[in-house]
Amino acid sequence: MSPSEVYRVLVLSGAKHDYMPLGLARHARFEVVGVADDDGVPDWLHTRNQGLAERLGVPYLRDVEKAIRELQPQVACVTPQVARHAELSVRAAEAGLHVVQDKPMASRVEDCDRVVQAVEQADVRFLMWNRNSYPAIEQARRLLVAGNIGRPFAIHADFYFSKDAGVLLDTEDEEDVPENWMADGELTVEGIYPLAYIRHLIRADVRRVFARTTAHFFKRHAARDVEDLASVTLEMDDGILGTLSIGRIGRPSHPNLGEIKLHILGSDGALVISEARPEISIYRRGQPPEEFRQRRVGQDYESRLFGHFAAAIDSGGPTMLTAQDGRAICATVTAAVESGRSGRPVDVI
Repeated sequence: MSPSEVYRVLVLSGAKHDYMPLGLARHARFEVVGVADDDGVPDWLHTRNQGLAERLGVPYLRDVEKAIRELQPQVACVTPQVARHAELSVRAAEAGLHVVQDKPMASRVEDCDRVVQAVEQADVRFLMWNRNSYPAIEQARRLLVAGNIGRPFAIHADFYFSKDAGVLLDTEDEEDVPENWMADGELTVEGIYPLAYIRHLIRADVRRVFARTTAHFFKRHAARDVEDLASVTLEMDDGILGTLSIGRIGRPSHPNLGEIKLHILGSDGALVISEARPEISIYRRGQPPEEFRQRRVGQDYESRLFGHFAAAIDSGGPTMLTAQDGRAICATVTAAVESGRSGRPVDVI
């Protein structure tokens, strides 16, 4: 493949996030040629798909296989409901398309195994959506590879984000939960990000986990007995110990967008990573209390991530987070959720 080739992209369902297809449409190496979904999906999803197609200026086809035949894409952007992530990724890979898939990879490890098998058999590239292309993460990875702190033996990740998820527990307000809310805990939904950092930086598999989980902030989490706050201990290969704190903590809990920071201890030193910086803080008269004071600048990690993806397609090499990586992270999250419910350590399978 030529490093200047523009790859044709078909969006498979727009149930969740539009930042993936919109980011691909803005990237010089990709051209979105259509949105497609199965005819039998609910009406609300057809409406979302049609709206996304209109924003992108492309057709919407209510037949996935027909769209692949007629539009001749090379890449599938998979962002349906979580329950359909694996199914649509498998169908795309079996059709010979490279796949970029929204997180989480799947709800069950068995579904991840199906994706891994389909990707390997078709010999296509698979990118699990992640944040590893942030400049601070990339620089930290280079320093670790260069041996600047010796052999890493411990890593801790804080991943707190202050975006709200409906009504807080300590209010009397009621809420209508959106139809497309996944009803999963934050370990399941967002755990891929810090775990992807840890896997990318340390390159070690997690073998056993111990977790504590709770619904501390939001009514919708508490009502469904899923976590919005968790701490996880990770026993990893080569005797490496990892710890993770994660939570959707709500705007009243943090003056900024949240706290994302990693600490790595090595045999010859230590490394501290503040993922979100650089940022600008703005304080002005009449500032609404719900407005974030800090604004992140100069990141554009989505464009960098898609650039890495295009380079992997060009070369036939691995992506920044492969199907195998996604499967390992899903297995870790599954074990952590089980540990949080049982109160016991759980092996990662």
